[in-house]
Amino acid sequence: MEATFMAALAGLTSIGAYYVGARALGLPSARLGAAVGKMLESIGMVLIFLTVNLTASVLIVLVARGLTGTFFSAYAADDAVWLGLSLIQGLAFQAWRGSAAESSEPRRG
Repeated sequence: MEATFMAALAGLTSIGAYYVGARALGLPSARLGAAVGKMLESIGMVLIFLTVNLTASVLIVLVARGLTGTFFSAYAADDAVWLGLSLIQGLAFQAWRGSAAESSEPRRG
């Protein structure tokens, strides 16, 4: 029931965002597919950063355990903060990539 509610609410807000974008802001509906593609690229970048961050944190814990012989907890890798940090990193990196691609394109006009 909860999953259905969440999916329905996300669907309704997506329809609302489409309506506001197309009607109120005058965004072209034909460009929605390209926008979804950019969103998927951004999600992929966030997942790459999340994987690298979690892997690096576990490796650091394992190396510290091996070098010092003392116990270091791997629970630092099990923290929701990693998702937020990876989100910021991934979105910033994706924006940087996008701005570099835009600046390298020849100007039309």
